[in-house]
Amino acid sequence: MKFYTFGSPNNKAILLIHTLFTDANFFEPITDILAEKYFVITVTLSGHYPNSTYQSTEEEIRQIKTFLNESNISSLYVVAGFSLGGNIAYNFFSENTSMIEKAIIDSAPLFCFPKFIRKHFYKKYSKCLKKIKLGNCDVAKELNKCFNGMGELQKKVAPIVSYDSLRNLVESCYYNKKHKLSKAEISKITFVYGTKDVARLCKYRIRKYHIRKMKGLGHCGLYHNDPLKWVKEFIL
Repeated sequence: MKFYTFGSPNNKAILLIHTLFTDANFFEPITDILAEKYFVITVTLSGHYPNSTYQSTEEEIRQIKTFLNESNISSLYVVAGFSLGGNIAYNFFSENTSMIEKAIIDSAPLFCFPKFIRKHFYKKYSKCLKKIKLGNCDVAKELNKCFNGMGELQKKVAPIVSYDSLRNLVESCYYNKKHKLSKAEISKITFVYGTKDVARLCKYRIRKYHIRKMKGLGHCGLYHNDPLKWVKEFIL
C-alpha cells in the first residue's frame, strides 16, 4: 500500500480509500479543497500499482494502522471509502470506532456471498482482465461491462492488476461480515447508494444504519458526476 498526504498535519485527519481498479488519483478532484481545512491521507491499495499483490482486507487495514501509528496520528475526523474501498473503510472503522468521528461508506458491496458466487465473479472479472491485458479492446468499454460505468476511471490501473490480486480482491468485495456495533457507533456511519447501483441490494444487511439514497445515480454516481458536490454533502 502507498500513502500520500496533503495539508497541515496540525489539522484533523481524513483518510480516503479508492475503488477497485483505481488508485489514489481517484481523489485528485477533491484533494486540494479538503487540504485547506484537513490533513488528507489518500492511499493506493496493494495490487493497484506495479510489483505489488493485494492479499486481504485485513492486510490493508494492518498497513493503515501501521502508517497512522508511525505518523503519530491517534484520531481521524473521517474515513471515507468507495466500493471496494468502502468495504475496507467499514471494516477499519468497525475495528477502531473510538478513534474515528465518522465514516462515509459509498457504494460498498457489503455482501457475504457463498463460494460459488465469488467464483463466478472471479471468472467474469478475470475474463475481462485477460482481454484488457491482450490489448485488443477498448479498455474503458470492456470495464464498463463489469463495473457499472466505472471504466473511464479504471482504465489506467486495471491492466496492472494481477490474477492473484484479483482473486483476493473478489474476496474483499463479496465476502464481508457485518460487525456488531452499538447505537452510538452506528450513528457515526453514513452509507451512500445510488438507486441504480446494484450494490444497493446489500442495504437489507445494514437497514439499522443511516442510508443516503442518490436518486437516479449508479455506482459511486454522485462522486463520479460531481466530486465537489460530494465533498460539500458529506465532509465539509
